[in-house]
Amino acid sequence: MLSVGLVFGVLGFLLARQLAVRDGSSRWEARAPEVAQFVGVVVVVLGALIEVGAIVWAVRWGRIRAGRESPMWALGMRKRSRLVKRVRRGDIGSDDDLPTLTVVARQMVAGGWWAVLAAGLVLVNLGQALIRVTSIGFVVLFGLVAALFALAAWQVHRDARRAATFLRQHPAEPHGALR
Repeated sequence: MLSVGLVFGVLGFLLARQLAVRDGSSRWEARAPEVAQFVGVVVVVLGALIEVGAIVWAVRWGRIRAGRESPMWALGMRKRSRLVKRVRRGDIGSDDDLPTLTVVARQMVAGGWWAVLAAGLVLVNLGQALIRVTSIGFVVLFGLVAALFALAAWQVHRDARRAATFLRQHPAEPHGALR
């Protein structure tokens, strides 16, 4: 938890530094080179198209509805996180838990589309940084935000792969799960 506080502290410092007024003018008023602005707009539009495409795909294929109607919502947060950890490790425990773990693994595989959404957010942040490339602090700030989104995308993708491996190793029907 210390690292989360440290990251937000650094982000807050960089944001406050960017907003600091010197000589009666703000750094926000500076202009980025025209080439950087053009490339930034193209990258923002590309990222937005990826995000919209991922959301439309998820709605059309029922991914959002499936997540919203999941039986996992009946469980507490600690229980859900323990089940996710067990799927990641491939730990079955007792045979009574296998149907529940199968439901969790299937949802983790189905939730892999969130990695595409996070990749779109990375592109949007990169484009915004290029549009406003007025100082190194601003680029570092957007670089950190983009790195956090990229890390989230990687973790979602990795967890979906691990859940798929779990399902291949333990094929079971989820009858009687979460009861």
